[in-house]
Amino acid sequence: MTASISTPRPSAVGAPSALGLLPGIGGLVRKELTEWRRARRSWIVFLVSAGFMTLSALNSWLQTVLPEEATEGAAPPILDPMMNLVASVSAQIFVVAAIFAVMALITAERESGTLAWTASKPVSRSGIWLAKFVSGTGVLWIVAGLLPLVATVVLITILYGPLPILPISVMAIGIGLAIALYVAVALAASTVVTSQAAVAAIAIGVMFMPQILGLLLPSAEYLPTSILEWSMRLGLGEAASIVTPISYLVSISALVAFSLRRMERMEL
Repeated sequence: MTASISTPRPSAVGAPSALGLLPGIGGLVRKELTEWRRARRSWIVFLVSAGFMTLSALNSWLQTVLPEEATEGAAPPILDPMMNLVASVSAQIFVVAAIFAVMALITAERESGTLAWTASKPVSRSGIWLAKFVSGTGVLWIVAGLLPLVATVVLITILYGPLPILPISVMAIGIGLAIALYVAVALAASTVVTSQAAVAAIAIGVMFMPQILGLLLPSAEYLPTSILEWSMRLGLGEAASIVTPISYLVSISALVAFSLRRMERMEL
């Protein structure tokens, strides 16, 4: 009788060890980026954000060229370039556009069965969520934040005068941080509720949290939702508390951890 040695097949090895911590994450990110590139929502988000921000910058200039009777009773126009840029960015239209752009990323796929089909492949559920978060944040930072910001800066420079580079750069980073927060909120909500309208309502409710809690707390500037205002103060050389970015990082980490846990337990 001859002894034989059997070598275990790769499939016999534990799946996490064989496939890695986040199996298929690279392919998932490429898939999401391809869908963003092909989707019309990217163009719509850019047009809405850029249109609103540039029109906001045009407001003061229009007051100077319109007849006096047309602007009677209106506040004096603000002709300072930086003040016009701050006013355009502070409206945070890019955040609203981002919320509506990502509210269907999970809920629509869950309803159509695409999410279950993707999860049946050799990928992790955590990787699915992270791919949507990373790709959504990156694309929306460009199409809803950076490109409209550049268009607004060019317009303000033509109408009111040049702007310093450093505050614009810090403001651009703040826009990206704000978009990342609300993308995380919307995607986290998508693991709990199945309605796109409910996802949008939750995210917009979080957006208006500083105004609501400002009535109850001494100051809402330390909330993670104030990260954009914090970055603008920092860029303008004003006092900016370290508490705000800390609360932001804690909130982002909590949202990611909660979402990954929900994805692993969610019924698809």
